[in-house]
Amino acid sequence: MRRSNSVHSYSAGDDQLLSVRANTLKKKPSMRRNGSLRRSSSRRSNRAGSVRSLTLQSASDPGDASSAFYCPVPTSGIPTDVLASRFQTWRKVLKDLISYFREVQSHYDRRSKSFVKLANVVNNISSPPNFLKSSGIGDALQSLRSYNATAIQEANKAREIKEDVILALTGLRGDLQQKIKEIKHLSGDFKNSVDRELDGTRKAVRALADVLEKTEVDSASTTGKQDPYLLRLAVDRQVERQIDEENYLHQAYLNLEGSGRELESIVVGEIQKAYNAYAGILKREANNAYNVVDELRDGPIAMPKDQEWIHFVTHDDQIVDPTIPMRSSDQIHYPGQDHVAAQEIRAGLLERKSKYLKSYTAGWYVLSTTHLHEFKSADKAQAPVMSLYLPEQKLGSHSTEGGSSNKFILKGRQTGTMHRGHTWVFRAESHDTMMAWYEDIKALTEKTPEERSQFVRSHSRSLSQSSRRSASSDGIVDEDDEEPFSANQIDIAPESRSESIPRRPEPV
Repeated sequence: MRRSNSVHSYSAGDDQLLSVRANTLKKKPSMRRNGSLRRSSSRRSNRAGSVRSLTLQSASDPGDASSAFYCPVPTSGIPTDVLASRFQTWRKVLKDLISYFREVQSHYDRRSKSFVKLANVVNNISSPPNFLKSSGIGDALQSLRSYNATAIQEANKAREIKEDVILALTGLRGDLQQKIKEIKHLSGDFKNSVDRELDGTRKAVRALADVLEKTEVDSASTTGKQDPYLLRLAVDRQVERQIDEENYLHQAYLNLEGSGRELESIVVGEIQKAYNAYAGILKREANNAYNVVDELRDGPIAMPKDQEWIHFVTHDDQIVDPTIPMRSSDQIHYPGQDHVAAQEIRAGLLERKSKYLKSYTAGWYVLSTTHLHEFKSADKAQAPVMSLYLPEQKLGSHSTEGGSSNKFILKGRQTGTMHRGHTWVFRAESHDTMMAWYEDIKALTEKTPEERSQFVRSHSRSLSQSSRRSASSDGIVDEDDEEPFSANQIDIAPESRSESIPRRPEPV
């Protein structure tokens, strides 16, 4: 027996689900109970074995599907109530989902308004003019503006969930109520006489068994209507009536199951559509959120913390660029720095004889183009102790090589304004050093102006050079002399610049 063709097939996602529901659970054409009791073409052969043994075996195993006493379907109960209860449960599920999606709709209404407020705030924020226009912290605002604009669009779309989801679920729930009534009306299809027919089969089989037992004892006692063959025909007819009734009931169950399956697939399909619509909303939200997260992490969050600061200090005239190195005095150039008259010809350690005590005092002497200056120390941090103007001086004699001391004399001219007629005695550490001083002073005091200028150009030294070369002329060389050269380098060693020159305190 085939299922009725009135069962409408369904696949999830069909756009015409609501129209399909109207044809679901139509009452199927049931089998005729008063059909012909023709003999079945599949009767067992009586030569297949002992009838008695088969009857006893069937009676002892009622769960056997081939047993005459077995029924594959329930013969009591109301399956339509079970099915109606199940779809009533689905109505409860739909009610809960409708409540949930209404809250979702309300949530997106509030969310849309919140995003509008956020967009108004972020759109009114502007980066200061001295900040980076791009690749700076201001990029975060651009990303957030784009995120809020997309979020507002998605929130407005999500508010349409009422039309896409809520109305569909509400309509489905109403249709289910009608289908439940239809299901309950099918309860008459499950009223049956299968149990009565089973009892008739048991009686017919028992009668056959009794005759067979008598036949085994005395075959003459089972003649006429007691012929086992006639009794077996009676059992076959009874079994056919039982199977007809059973199959009618079975088909009713199959029709109910098929209609219930189809209806539930419609319900599940509508719920799946609702979830799919919501999943699409969530996915677009997530994509929008992931996009802004990536933009923030790859941009403003990942940028160096001093990127804005570097732009600030390199573009503001009132702030010093930290990449500009600090200068030292050796790097400074100024007008007149290389002028002939401002050059240092020689510098080094000499001893000057005192006027009255006849002793020698060490000092650091610097020979310029016009003066011989005496300083207390080689760093020349203080003003000279004495300065002799060379044009007012006359070079005297000097010691010979191999003598006990290495001295030369410088006399003040009578026409001078200072130190007129005074004699100055200077002593060097060695004869070579003394002669170097002597020859340089001689060139500056006795040459013509042109020759003196040429001499200065070829012998001048910078300030830094004089500091580096000072060591060659202040070594301690003791010679046998009445009063040997005794100046100690420590006495006039150059002080540390950081200690000798007062500095401003470091800024906090």
